[in-house]
Amino acid sequence: MITHEDSERLRDQLLAVLAEDARNTERLVARLDSITDESGVGAHAALLLILTHLPFEEQEAREHWQAILGNRQEMSCVLGRDAGIRVAVLDYFMNINRRLVQPTLIDLEMYERAQEDGSTDIRTGLFNDRRFRTTLQTELRRARRYRQRASIVVVDLDNFAEINERCGSLVGDRILREVAILLNNNVRDIDVAARLGEDEMALLLPATGRNEAMRVAERFRNEVQKFFARRESQGKPVELTVSAGVACYPDDATTPEALLERAAQALYLAKALGRNIVEPYHPERRRYLRFDLDPERVEIEVLAATGQGGAKLHNYSRSGVLFTIPERLEVGESIEIRLSGSPGESGRSFHLRGRVVRLEELPEPTGDDPLGATPADRYEVGLALERDSTPNDLLEFFEKTRPASAVRPS
Repeated sequence: MITHEDSERLRDQLLAVLAEDARNTERLVARLDSITDESGVGAHAALLLILTHLPFEEQEAREHWQAILGNRQEMSCVLGRDAGIRVAVLDYFMNINRRLVQPTLIDLEMYERAQEDGSTDIRTGLFNDRRFRTTLQTELRRARRYRQRASIVVVDLDNFAEINERCGSLVGDRILREVAILLNNNVRDIDVAARLGEDEMALLLPATGRNEAMRVAERFRNEVQKFFARRESQGKPVELTVSAGVACYPDDATTPEALLERAAQALYLAKALGRNIVEPYHPERRRYLRFDLDPERVEIEVLAATGQGGAKLHNYSRSGVLFTIPERLEVGESIEIRLSGSPGESGRSFHLRGRVVRLEELPEPTGDDPLGATPADRYEVGLALERDSTPNDLLEFFEKTRPASAVRPS
């Protein structure tokens, strides 16, 4: 199989042959045969690798060239003019051989300049890791000078290795490009999107606080989930999701390395919590008790500007609550909730403040829905509580309202 190193050795010579002999079919094949004999490298395969990035054994490549040249003659007869060798190559691999699905059309010299520049990831068109870190360092210096905030979002494609193995590398590369497009669709001109690793991407959001960064990340997560629920490969939905971690300068860290580390820690937590989640960085990661609650024994009221109410509480931990509500809240929004025991319980009532860190749209409820909700839409909300808003006797309250054997470490 031809390698990129072998093709690069012959690159200038092969492109010169293509420029000189593109209109002379017999001469082109003869010149490729001659280069193969002289160099010991399969020139037919090397030229195809340069033009299409498709690797072939030399004999197979030579057969493809014969078919390509025949395709060129047929296209030229239909068009009434010379179709050109590159057009014939593109048409052959898209419509006859079908090895290319969504090729990128770009001038070869422009492509090579991008490679030489070293700042762009070829597979996605995003900035690479080195360019991202350099830009992050510059932006933090600017933010420090003007006393502004800046946030970064580190994104991981959930189970991408499994999808890549199941669907193949060509589909995997296409998925990476599509995720990159969705990522770019969620940024401003001043924002920077990059690919940091095989299945890891990042956003740098200048002059952006934590709440807005959470909203951007959550919007992107939701778009990826919806897009790949419809995207099919081999007759089945791809169902790719992403997890993300958010960190903010100067609240979470003041250096580029530390800020990336904080965002990575938040990302690891998002994946540990089940993936397809956006998590902000929190400095404390101690183990804590989580209470699975009986929603019929605890009532929750959301005291927000929109006046939502009628929420059902599902779970409580020392750092947050999880509940379902019939009206949408925004990720990053600061709200206040009131918790109270239902009739027959303790009668205590608590006011808690926190920030929405998770929002998931739930399917339309049916008559068998255990919550008995009637609205057409419901949302599951995760609320990270402010530490100073949590009274000490709240744990005792939840201890009395949980089902038996529901305390578990988290």
